[in-house]
Amino acid sequence: MELTKYSWWGESNEPPPHLKTKKQLGELGLSPLTPSGVIETRKYDVFLYDINNPESCRPKRKPFPKQLETLAANRLKAKIKRDYREWYREVGFIEKDKVNAVKWAIEQLTQDDWTILDTETTGLYDAQIVEIAIIDRTGQTLLDTFIKPIIPIPPETTAIHGITDAMVATAPTFPEVYPTDAALKDKRVLIYNSAFDIKILNYCCQLHSLPILKLAKRSDCLMEWVAQWVGNWSYYHKDYRYVPLNGNHRALGDCLAAFELIKLMAADSDRINCPVPIPEKKS
Repeated sequence: MELTKYSWWGESNEPPPHLKTKKQLGELGLSPLTPSGVIETRKYDVFLYDINNPESCRPKRKPFPKQLETLAANRLKAKIKRDYREWYREVGFIEKDKVNAVKWAIEQLTQDDWTILDTETTGLYDAQIVEIAIIDRTGQTLLDTFIKPIIPIPPETTAIHGITDAMVATAPTFPEVYPTDAALKDKRVLIYNSAFDIKILNYCCQLHSLPILKLAKRSDCLMEWVAQWVGNWSYYHKDYRYVPLNGNHRALGDCLAAFELIKLMAADSDRINCPVPIPEKKS
């Protein structure tokens, strides 16, 4: 049958008090059956139900105890997920990244397929290597040597690492040290700021017409893992802030400092410190 049409509340043809919307029925503990009237709007129709007519609405059925238990359990699960998502979005991802860095360090100490490499150079751009060192996974030195560049070492660079032209005057040249690839063969190479050292190594190879050492695909940037472990996140840059190695700015000393950092990371807790319950994973 055709429904009686009404205007919005406050207008001349507003619904009588005994006609209620679905939301109002719910507040009265009633469930809708058949509408008795309607308010038509541009976007949707608001159906109205007669609380005095048992064919228009009826009392809500009381849930069984088991249904109440299930409802409460589902609400709790939803709250746990909501709280966890909020925690993870704000700080939880930092905690998870830290634990991943710890697990990475622990894994390194159980393997023997890696070395640590460090270089000292004449500068930052188009620079040449003046010292190189490589140690193995036990901290033993595989290589530690000065390298004589074909350009002078700038005083401002000497002020950082302390290496002078006089110290490298009788040192081997890069081509003479180049077979260092033997110490790196079939090994993963851990480097603090690997992008810089690999760039310098490749530049020196090109400068002396030597084959590139191809370290990019088998290197790991320890600086990035340490930054992740420290967890100093920049919400502006959406990345972790890098932290200094705090070595002695000499190739071997920095290798050993990097090695100590790996051991320090591995000694940290590998459990996520989460202040809210963690949602159960679906089996």
